[in-house]
Amino acid sequence: MTTNSNFSGIVAFMKVAMTGNFNKAARELGISSPAVSRSIARLEEHLGVRLLNRNARNVSLTPEGTSFFDECLPSVEQLIRSTQDLKNAGELAYGRLRVSSTVGFGRKCIAPLLPGFCAQYPDIRLEFYLNDLTVEFARDRVDVAIRNGRLDDAEIIARQIAPMKLIVCGSPDYLRHAGMPADPADIEHHKCITFQLADTGKTHDWEFVINGNLVKIPVQGSQVFNDAELVASAVVAGGGLAQLANYQADPLIRSGAVVPLLPEFIAPGRGHFICYLSRKQLPTRIRVFVEYIVSALRDPTSN
Repeated sequence: MTTNSNFSGIVAFMKVAMTGNFNKAARELGISSPAVSRSIARLEEHLGVRLLNRNARNVSLTPEGTSFFDECLPSVEQLIRSTQDLKNAGELAYGRLRVSSTVGFGRKCIAPLLPGFCAQYPDIRLEFYLNDLTVEFARDRVDVAIRNGRLDDAEIIARQIAPMKLIVCGSPDYLRHAGMPADPADIEHHKCITFQLADTGKTHDWEFVINGNLVKIPVQGSQVFNDAELVASAVVAGGGLAQLANYQADPLIRSGAVVPLLPEFIAPGRGHFICYLSRKQLPTRIRVFVEYIVSALRDPTSN
């Protein structure tokens, strides 16, 4: 007798014991009365004892059936509670939400939105982690990931939450002494500040569009950092040129701290993405977080 057969027989027996009626038990289980009877008969055969006394008018528990019912009841009640908890998790905005984000964008653009989200959804326990390594949802037990760049992973749902442009920048002081590059080929004549990729340990190639084609140029940095904010700080301090994401570059350009360079060569197609595994049966805690972040970055005044 298989475990599945045992389980179906136990379920049928418990339902008959609680309702006192084969027909009512069958209706609640969504199966036929004969199917209920057969399941219990197989269970009794496996156990080698009679659990129910049956006659034309009613059904009652044998002493062995009473003992078995009492032993099973706490587990059945726990199973019912667990089932209801799972159902609630799909319908209510509560429970643990584990979010991973790239360091620079997460710190500057996502983290400031979190107090408002937590205030709106106080029953969600938010865990927010900054990490430039590529997240694996199952291995890292992550519900939502914020990723940068160009995504081609067909196994995840990825919604762009902000465009991403990589802009070559330099400080006014540096450019007064070193001059401005006229095209990407001039980069090799400048001091450059580069970003080290967490996944590979290599420095990030600079990207340009040249004659309509995406071109990646390896750059030897005079300074190398594994943190995007440190790269930006080094540019402001006059250490050289760097390719900054627009979320970093835009406020620095507006303040005059850096000067944008080579705008006609900026490569399109990059973005910041909010990622999760499936649209089907998406827990409410994930759905409301995704919608909150998408809405907040679309209209910064809305949250």
